[in-house]
Amino acid sequence: DVTFQVDSGNRTILMRSASRIGYWDLGVNRRRLEAIRAAFDSKCR
Repeated sequence: DVTFQVDSGNRTILMRSASRIGYWDLGVNRRRLEAIRAAFDSKCR
């Protein structure tokens, strides 16, 4: 699951990605969020 929370007062977006099954994802969730962040940054510049 991926969730986003926008905090316009601080101009930040909080992102969370978690596995539905199991405890370890071998870094997949982190890479997913980093790819989303990079795509967002490239569109906003």
